[in-house]
Amino acid sequence: MRAVLLTVVLGVLGAGCDSKASATDPQAGVVAKPEQKSKEYESCGASMHCGDELRCFDNTCRRLARSTVGDFYAAQGAAMREKGDLEGAIAAYAAALGHYDSERVPLPPDVDCAYGGALAAAKTRKSHAELGARVLHRCLLAVPAGSALRDKALADLVPLVDAGLDPLLLGGQKVADLYLTKGPTKPSTDKLVVSVTGAPAPKNMQAISDTLTAPGMRAALVACWDQYNTAAKKDAVAVTIGVKSSFVQPEYEDDSPYYVMKLEPSVMPPGTPEGAADACIRQAVEPALKAAKIAEAFTTKLTVSIK
Repeated sequence: MRAVLLTVVLGVLGAGCDSKASATDPQAGVVAKPEQKSKEYESCGASMHCGDELRCFDNTCRRLARSTVGDFYAAQGAAMREKGDLEGAIAAYAAALGHYDSERVPLPPDVDCAYGGALAAAKTRKSHAELGARVLHRCLLAVPAGSALRDKALADLVPLVDAGLDPLLLGGQKVADLYLTKGPTKPSTDKLVVSVTGAPAPKNMQAISDTLTAPGMRAALVACWDQYNTAAKKDAVAVTIGVKSSFVQPEYEDDSPYYVMKLEPSVMPPGTPEGAADACIRQAVEPALKAAKIAEAFTTKLTVSIK
């Protein structure tokens, strides 16, 4: 009888064990080998799936070593960029990097990537565009393929092509000295928009606007933009011109009353791209306004924008 019971007990115990289970078998509930653990920003199901010094948050391995003050300034930079204050955002991210450096805490790639994105968004300043390309390449080298940070960094780099970014430089395994080596791409003149506003706006503002944006006038103004773009390397130009239209009563009764339109003298410095653009646009605008014969007395500041 004892022999039978012993056989049954051993059989029950054996049924609860898997003789094929090993330390590397996921079904055994054992942590994977170190080389199989997820790296920073890679996916995870629990912290035991992440490498050393990393923890699993929202199914992504993240580091615990952070600068609270640095992260505050990074959050401030994100908020300012969302509001459109790019210079403020860049300054805030720079402060974040400074605190990480002073606290001797390794800079997390997410802060660096956001900094590069803000710089790239302010590409109208070449220094920002150049540094933005460098920081974003540094971001690409630090984050894994398939991560949201990598996708965002690539998207932030695309607009820098217009500023002269050479995409081939992003294939290097270390940051380059310069990235904007191809020269800026000039926008197509077909996409340029010519607009005219007045402050204060005359009653006949629409007629003035129609006159200065008609096809023939547009061609003359686009030529001024092209000249300015070549000299200043900027994609938009705006010139403000003081205009006064006065009613004139003829000396002789047989003559009809009329209006005289005059442009105020330019205050732009000569010999500069801005001064040349001002002179070019004035030369096109003045005869067109006088030919339009707007029957209204007014004083206004007309702003002609081409972008």
